[in-house]
Amino acid sequence: MRRVLLVAAVVLGNAVVQALCVLPGATPAIDPLFLAMLSASVLSLVAAATAVVALSGGSGARWLRALAAVVLALVIVGALAVASLATLVPALVVALVVVSPAGNPDATAWSGPRAFAWHPVRAILLAVVTLVTLVVLAVGALLFGFFLTGWLGSFGTWVVVGAVAAVLARAWARLAVRGVNLSTVRPAVRTARTD
Repeated sequence: MRRVLLVAAVVLGNAVVQALCVLPGATPAIDPLFLAMLSASVLSLVAAATAVVALSGGSGARWLRALAAVVLALVIVGALAVASLATLVPALVVALVVVSPAGNPDATAWSGPRAFAWHPVRAILLAVVTLVTLVVLAVGALLFGFFLTGWLGSFGTWVVVGAVAAVLARAWARLAVRGVNLSTVRPAVRTARTD
């Protein structure tokens, strides 16, 4: 329960920062105020994503590995979004698959993709659910932006997107953990010492 409350606090904190970045109404330009708000927005997003990934990893989470994975994923997804908007949703799905397990204590760089080998049906179903969810979120954010704008619209959008992303990150982190096959585990044999 404590971890859920921490994730909720992270999501709400990020939503507040993103909403505050909209308040001054600065337009994209080479302006110190706009660059400061852009920096605050990106840093808040990186910190929130890192916290969600690390908290999804369970006890003994690896914060630095989560930070490195989040930064690398944001750079790649950002570059693909600039290159073509058609690649944005598939890139986000791949980023969720690869980055979400980074907070797990025993995760490797291949833990996310290996989930497809370890749990093929569940991984494919979760990939489809993730893809559909991201498309619905994108369409919902566009429609939400028509009806509610400004800081309130930004806050609402980031709360919903953050909550859904946290649920998806937790699902992918849990799926990337390989289950123990009980048929291959040998029972411990106790030997009695005789004198």
